[in-house]
Formats: sequence, structure tokens, C-alpha cells
Amino acid sequence: MKTARKEKEVEQIRQKILEEALDIIVKEGFDALTMRKLGSRIGMTAPNIYNYYPGKDALYISIVITGFEMLHKVLSEAFYSSEDINERARAMIKAYIEFGMSKPRYYDIMFTRPTPKHNDYIGTPHEKLSEIEYRISMEIAELALKATEAVVGKTDDAELGRMRVIQIWSLLHGMVSLHNSQVVSYVAGNTEKIYDKIVTELVGLFSLFAK
Repeated sequence: MKTARKEKEVEQIRQKILEEALDIIVKEGFDALTMRKLGSRIGMTAPNIYNYYPGKDALYISIVITGFEMLHKVLSEAFYSSEDINERARAMIKAYIEFGMSKPRYYDIMFTRPTPKHNDYIGTPHEKLSEIEYRISMEIAELALKATEAVVGKTDDAELGRMRVIQIWSLLHGMVSLHNSQVVSYVAGNTEKIYDKIVTELVGLFSLFAK
């Protein structure tokens, strides 16, 4: 029992470190993240933090992995929530938007901020850890492609399929970003209602892409 309790405590500390590091990155930028600053915020010494994460980059990559794991989970649940291809697409679109709105800090470093990406870690000691984040993100992309192809039809042109996903993704990213910045509230009184209508129209427009 003591071992299990200790493991739970360790995980709680690791999560606390992640959350505080995420807060620093979002508010001050990636370059502002240091183990000393992080330690002062959570009441730990910098050397002690190294017992949980081997360095700043490993900590940052772990945050991104956590974000993509959460997004992959909600999108997978949405994908398998219905056998109706249009309802499935609608569920996935809503899941993406809801993730971006409910997890704005994670969304920010995953898709908005110019923070380091997988290619930046190739050839570095952090490449293997970064590959985990890359793998999960590509699984999300494949899931989105499968859902899109199910609605608009599969094409032998791989580039066209990816273009369709990017078209939809660009719209959703814009919706999330405008909401999170609170800019859209100046134009739309009831953002939730308008966004729901946009999603409905978007699913309806899929038929225009169908071959």
C-alpha cells in the first residue's frame, strides 16, 4: 500500500510541475521557462525538479504529449460514437472545438505558439521523447483523414485528401482562436449558438466535396 501511495504522490508532483511549466510558457514564452523559476513557483529546488524531469525540453515535450493524448482521446471517442458518417464527423468537429476552448493553454502551445516542434529535436538527446508526440499527432491526423474520406469519398490523390483536412482544420482553428482571444464575442452575442450553426453547415457542405 505504501508503494502505491508513493507512486500516486509522485504522479501528483509531476502533474503539478507540468501545469506550472505550462503556465509559464503560455504567459511568458518558452524561453522564460527555467527550472529555477519553476521551482520558486511550486516550492521546490531546481535540483529536485530534475528528479522528475531531466530538463526543460523534456518537461516541455511532456506537456505537448499530454495535450495530444487528451485530444486523441476525445477525437477517438467521437469517431466511434456513431456509425452514421455525418454524425461522426459532427461529433469529431465539436470535440475538437470543445477541447480547444476548455484546454486553451494546451491548445496554445500545440497549435498557436511558435514553440519547438518535433523537427527541432531531430538529432538531439530529446528526439526519442519527441517521437512520441509526433506519433500521437499523426494518429490524430489519420483519424481526421478517415472521417473526412468517409463523408466526401476516398480519393487516389493523397494530396487532395490532406487538403480537405487542412481546409476543415483551418476553419476550426480560427473558431477556437477567435473564441479563446475573446475577439469573437464583440461580433457574436451568443457564440455557442452561432458556432453550433457553423458546425451544422460545415457538415452539410461536405456533400459539395463529395465526388
